[in-house]
Amino acid sequence: MHPVNWARFGLLAALWGCSFAFIKVSLHAFAPLQLAFGRLLVGALVVSVILAVTKGSFPGRAVWGHIVVASLFGNVVPFTLFAVGEQHTTASVAGVIQGATPLVTLGLAAVAIRTEKPTARKVAGLLIGFAGLIVVVGPWHTHGLGSVGGQLACVGAAVSYAVSFVYVRRFIAPYKIPALAVTAGQLTSAMVITGLITAFTVGWDLPGELTAGPLLSLLVLGGASTGIAFALMNRLIADAGPTTASGVNYLVPVFSVIVGAAALGERITWNVPVGGAVVIAALALAEGRLPLPARRAADSPVARKVPSVADRSQTAATREAC
Repeated sequence: MHPVNWARFGLLAALWGCSFAFIKVSLHAFAPLQLAFGRLLVGALVVSVILAVTKGSFPGRAVWGHIVVASLFGNVVPFTLFAVGEQHTTASVAGVIQGATPLVTLGLAAVAIRTEKPTARKVAGLLIGFAGLIVVVGPWHTHGLGSVGGQLACVGAAVSYAVSFVYVRRFIAPYKIPALAVTAGQLTSAMVITGLITAFTVGWDLPGELTAGPLLSLLVLGGASTGIAFALMNRLIADAGPTTASGVNYLVPVFSVIVGAAALGERITWNVPVGGAVVIAALALAEGRLPLPARRAADSPVARKVPSVADRSQTAATREAC
């Protein structure tokens, strides 16, 4: 991967890793759907301003159907589910669960994209990663890290992200539209959809008191962790592919756990870092960053090499001599 993409990769991990703490604080004033709409509104405004300054334009009509679908799976559903989940679990756990996104992406990409077929390595990584995710959720816990229902909402959000990564790669990336234009269209579409859902369901009356903390958290969440972050993600998907781009979630749990403990005073039990480490190791295995156990020499490709013409001639000569 190009050094510039590595820089985008690291910045995106930091922005998304910190987003879970911002969500937690914002929920003191906003309902989940209101929070999702607010961050989308701010994010769409930020990206639209950047698009105007750079003299870019929104995507053409031909691709808007795909952008609406990508906005549903990439923004509306996961933003709402993470907000719902964090009402019932910690920001640290939500961030670690998002770390499983590349596992789902690997499986979906193998089915939907011809160039990313399943291998024994990927299947092993998926299975080990699923086991790690169960450790993170810790269904044996009855208190401290929230309800299993809240954690499962976060799992649903991670799956939705994975669907969007693969969808963007297969149906939007081939149009060669600038990443910033795709992001502007996606966030605008998601904002409109979420606004309509919010208006006809929970409404606009805030469940909590709107103080400086929740308001500032929402603004940073929308501007940085949504607007700027999704522009970075769409560029990574276009440049490096959905599986590599979703690998940013290797680092998201690290930031979410550190920020959750330092800023929110969240308690971290042994299963969160242990399960997160298992998920990260599984991802590394699935993507070829960890070696498989060495095979016996007899099973190696060298041992099974098809004899060359010279080898066969030498063998025949030996047999004749005998």
